[in-house]
Amino acid sequence: MGEKRDYTQRVLLYDPMFDEKMRNASENRYKSKWKRAVFVIVIVASVLASIYFSFYSLERDRYAFKETENGIMLSQFSGRETDRVLYIDYLRDKDGNQPDTSKPVTQVREYAINCNEYLNFIYISKTVEKIESTSFFTVNNLYGVFVEEGNEHYRVVDGVLYELENGQPVKAVFSPAKRAYVLAAEAVGAAVPQSPEQVEAFLKFCEDNAEEIDAAYEEYRYTVDLPDTVKVVGHLAFAYNEKLRKVVLHEGIVELEEMALFRCSQMETVDFPSTLQKIGSDALSFCGEVKYIYIPAGVTEIGHHAFYNCGAEQIHMELSEEEADELVDFGDAWIPKKRNVIMKAVPVLYNQEKEVG
Repeated sequence: MGEKRDYTQRVLLYDPMFDEKMRNASENRYKSKWKRAVFVIVIVASVLASIYFSFYSLERDRYAFKETENGIMLSQFSGRETDRVLYIDYLRDKDGNQPDTSKPVTQVREYAINCNEYLNFIYISKTVEKIESTSFFTVNNLYGVFVEEGNEHYRVVDGVLYELENGQPVKAVFSPAKRAYVLAAEAVGAAVPQSPEQVEAFLKFCEDNAEEIDAAYEEYRYTVDLPDTVKVVGHLAFAYNEKLRKVVLHEGIVELEEMALFRCSQMETVDFPSTLQKIGSDALSFCGEVKYIYIPAGVTEIGHHAFYNCGAEQIHMELSEEEADELVDFGDAWIPKKRNVIMKAVPVLYNQEKEVG
């Protein structure tokens, strides 16, 4: 008989976990399982959150008001798919009915009408005295704003809402994100509504001529010429106006507030007047078509990320480098960056003369 083997002392000559490729494959399968599990959890959570907020939005009152020492404030509007015009005029019940003409609305709270996908027009009565800069934030399908004649605080000029001082527009407050759609529809033959009563006919025309208007809108670009009395371009004033080619900034303007021209992705030029003193944070962020930026000597403050992701290859400044360091309050990362192998800040050229033309 042969020699008896001791199986208790067997030696494993090949263990896949000591093979680097096999071990990595095993670890990757383990990680992959966790990634898939996390992905599924995120998707399920997103769906549940969507369902929750859908029911929440249905349960919320359409209108919410608050009485303040300065009058009635519209604090929340949660519109439905059928809502095309929002009336900001009087205290109403939670469904927007039964206006109480003895209690006119005088204020609109910040973020009162934000993230509404259905609203096309807003009507502001002559009693409204104060609208916050973010009151109409991301109302993405807004075509226009009406202001009742006789309002001493606000006026619409060429589609833009302005704040008044002594009867003159001094601050650009808000430009509807889809203003260009109205202009494209007008080019096709629509009568632009001048009051809420004309909205239904306008929307009917748009529905009947949707294909032609959509084609015109795709190619449409427009310019806004601010009144020469304007001193300030307000917070988010032209944000998300993606068909805006240019905003004419006249001498006399002293400030572009934060995000004033945010994501005006088709804007090709910006010409800062010599009177400009302040450029707010993210004022021209994501304005990728702007290639030339000249900062006049009067500017004493530039906010953080003021020109983030714009298209300029250089920043031109009228001041010398020494003057700029001494006189200008620069925010973090105010200089845009370009990718050239790595992300690198574009150069700043000092002591420059303004290009003409």
